[in-house]
Amino acid sequence: MRSLILEIPGDLQIEINGHVFNVNQSDIDILNKCAEFQGKYGDLKKGDILGIKDAINSFIAYIDEILGEDAVLKISGGKPVSISCAVAWLIAICGEITRAGDDYISEKYE
Repeated sequence: MRSLILEIPGDLQIEINGHVFNVNQSDIDILNKCAEFQGKYGDLKKGDILGIKDAINSFIAYIDEILGEDAVLKISGGKPVSISCAVAWLIAICGEITRAGDDYISEKYE
């Protein structure tokens, strides 16, 4: 019989505004979801209020999916989050998680 032991990825954590969150999505999960968002919301127009509302609610829900329930509420300190803020946060969070994966590969294989 053959035996194989595979490396299990460690837990990735990220600190945002003084709160530490466990990252519940892999970098490839995030990449796939962002590609899905781009396909679904990439052609939104300024006057498409329902489409914009759907997009922002999806972005906020996805931040909570990545970082855990009520992450957006914790990060904002309970303050309302604007459209531009939600988009900027999602981009920043996804970028940082992707960089963490890049750092792991660099440290392990270079």
